[in-house]
Amino acid sequence: MRLTLAVVAALALAAPAPAQDVSLKWTLKEGDQFYTNTVADMDMTMTVLGTDVNVKMKMTGVQRYKILSSKPGATKVELTMLALKMTAEGLPAGAGGVGDIGDRVKGATVTATLNDDMEVTKVEGYDKFIDKLAGDNEAERKQMKTQFSETAVGQMVSQVFSFAPAKAVKVGDTWNRTDKVPTGGFGDASVKQKYKLDSVTGGVAKLGLEGDMSFKAGDGAIPGLPEGVKVTKFDLKADKITGTVLFDTKAGRLKETKQNMSFSGTIAMSANGMDLEMKMKIKGTQTATVTDKNPTKD
Repeated sequence: MRLTLAVVAALALAAPAPAQDVSLKWTLKEGDQFYTNTVADMDMTMTVLGTDVNVKMKMTGVQRYKILSSKPGATKVELTMLALKMTAEGLPAGAGGVGDIGDRVKGATVTATLNDDMEVTKVEGYDKFIDKLAGDNEAERKQMKTQFSETAVGQMVSQVFSFAPAKAVKVGDTWNRTDKVPTGGFGDASVKQKYKLDSVTGGVAKLGLEGDMSFKAGDGAIPGLPEGVKVTKFDLKADKITGTVLFDTKAGRLKETKQNMSFSGTIAMSANGMDLEMKMKIKGTQTATVTDKNPTKD
């Protein structure tokens, strides 16, 4: 009898524990403050009139998020831009970088309201945000409103919070998400992502993701292009989007996201009756890390 009980006990201990439900939603409390440090690298090959032009770009950005209030269905988050830097290799002299916008963007602030699904329902302070970027230059203001539309600014906030499913999940569970993303005047992109909870170890959930992206072209009138120049075709598709997400289940906070992307397609422009077509191949990586300390100081 003792031997039988010992065998039963051993088998019980050796049996795998039942899968546990895991919540991947942020825990946001009034007064909380954190920073995101984003690094994006992009390699582009542009083929124009049979000639390849290779360009390498690097962008780094730091944002501060502060929870102003946390109420059911209406959590207010203040986003402040602390740093933005972009460099480019392979472009003609004077064409790389973002000019002095890297300096002007420092301190630009908006406030967004999140619903219970962590999606932005309202953006406040947008006009002052654009004023900070453009100053009194009306042409620059028009361009900034295209590149940093109110929708795009709202998504700068929501993309940090809104990847989680509506309910708790178990290891092996999958869920989908689709977002509409403005592409700086070229049109709109529909981003479809499939997430999977791969593992939970030491209080950290690891998610895998696969994605696809399709584009709907705009009207071709993009601020910043020389007068008379218009984009007549914008046919770009995602060949591959994969990545990982790390989420601290104990703190209720994102730790890190990584994405690998590749795109290909064609862009055509017309200027004074002349048409020019450019084939593009793009490979990029993006890493975003969430910290309690300001990366620009600490």
